[in-house]
Amino acid sequence: MTVSARFLCPLVALLGIPSIGLIAGEGPLHGDGETGRRTTFGFDWSEGWFDRPALSHLSPRGVPLTHSFRLEPAQIHQDLFLDYSFRTGTEGTEHEIELELELALTRRIGLVIETPYRFVNPANGPSVDGFGDLAISPRFLLAEYDRFSLAFNFETELPTANADRGLGSGEVALAPSFSTWMDLGNWWTLSTQTGIERALSSRDSELFFRTSLVHTFGGDRPAALSDRGHDHGHAHLRPGLLSVILEADGAMGLSSGAGKGVVGVEGMLGVYYRLIEDFDIRVGYQFPLSTPREFDGGLLFGVVWLY
Repeated sequence: MTVSARFLCPLVALLGIPSIGLIAGEGPLHGDGETGRRTTFGFDWSEGWFDRPALSHLSPRGVPLTHSFRLEPAQIHQDLFLDYSFRTGTEGTEHEIELELELALTRRIGLVIETPYRFVNPANGPSVDGFGDLAISPRFLLAEYDRFSLAFNFETELPTANADRGLGSGEVALAPSFSTWMDLGNWWTLSTQTGIERALSSRDSELFFRTSLVHTFGGDRPAALSDRGHDHGHAHLRPGLLSVILEADGAMGLSSGAGKGVVGVEGMLGVYYRLIEDFDIRVGYQFPLSTPREFDGGLLFGVVWLY
């Protein structure tokens, strides 16, 4: 059975409405190299746009900022990701190597660049491989509190892949979205992302919604090393921190036709481990949560450099 669209509105509302108590927080916090604490600007849009990036990998309250697998975070990060993933299903197997670069341009402006290389092995037909579509996404930090942040993303997917070989869409697609991050306490955090993706030529569009629940172990000791003289609040997380991540990633077709109103949802359960200072390894298991299934299961292995 297909996930009914009537359940979507309450789900999106739940994902997109932050806790009023968390937003209120305790007001601004000031810089501290040992904890990563820094001054926050709330919803004040008059400051921070041209300031140096705050490259701390901790929240203003000292909670580790663990990057989710599929969800774009509500902070300005400066990371480099290299992931290998594969998915299997009745229609074949797909392998992908993806490089993702996150740049912190200013305190409130970031840029994300993603490029995949895909190996597609269909159940019927020849195998193909090649680069997928290139994605570029500016990110704007709209609000920052000690326990809540909000960002706007504007992803543009460019038709750089060979669409005739089934490696890309063959058209430009735009995907504006909003991301939120909330500190739930005791090193539990909740993140969401909701947006609309629209292809410019075919005019196909879908509503996508993602959520991520993260718990980090190691809260009995300080999370950060000293900033070793670095400027703008760059705090380094200690080796040995372990984060467990549970994610849900869904989409609903908005275009006319058979796919309109049909919802597909998949999940991921994974872990991040801080191997050495500023270097993570991550592993995730992907699984379908709705029918008809687009795949049976998949795995992701990656390394992350927080530079």
